[in-house]
Amino acid sequence: MEENAARHKTEQTADGHAGPAAPRPLTDRTRIRRHPDRAVPDKVEEFLLAGMIAHVACVEDGEPRVIPFLYHYEAGHLYIHGSVGNATLRMLRDGRSVAVAVSTLVELVASKLASGHAANYRSVVVYGHGRSVGDLVEKRRVFEAMTTRYWPGRTAPADYSTATDEDLRKVELTAIEIDEASAKMREGCSLHPEDNDPNHPGSAFISAV
Repeated sequence: MEENAARHKTEQTADGHAGPAAPRPLTDRTRIRRHPDRAVPDKVEEFLLAGMIAHVACVEDGEPRVIPFLYHYEAGHLYIHGSVGNATLRMLRDGRSVAVAVSTLVELVASKLASGHAANYRSVVVYGHGRSVGDLVEKRRVFEAMTTRYWPGRTAPADYSTATDEDLRKVELTAIEIDEASAKMREGCSLHPEDNDPNHPGSAFISAV
């Protein structure tokens, strides 16, 4: 695992310099087993950049924990934040393994068959480990980028007051360094031929969400 993770950290960019490698599948835990034809490993970063909610999971005292977070993604790291007393962020300070799921529901697929109902989606599953970010310069940069991502066009000080250093100290920021990740998507209509049969009772359609 350590060797695979190390291979993930850097790759040659077009100009010959080393840069952060895009997260990708590396081991069996990121292999798509069900519908492998829907695996899209080259879209991991695209889906992470477009997602809105990250469900972060880890284990504490032998029990699973999962919490949804707003997040920011860049250069192989997924940033989450909360109050300094946030239990999940506090657990991640020790660098334990963490799993993250980001999914986007795109369309609902209605079928003439009960078993044909489905959904079109984009999803990413990430495995990595966290570190607490204490540097105020890094925290400010990440939070400003995150604000721009969720509220494009809003700028400080025209639209909101800039965070003070004290504001930043009151927020826990965790960077999840991604060791590996997989992406999967579904698109299109139902797979059942009955949906295209005008003589079969019922209705079939796709609706955006």
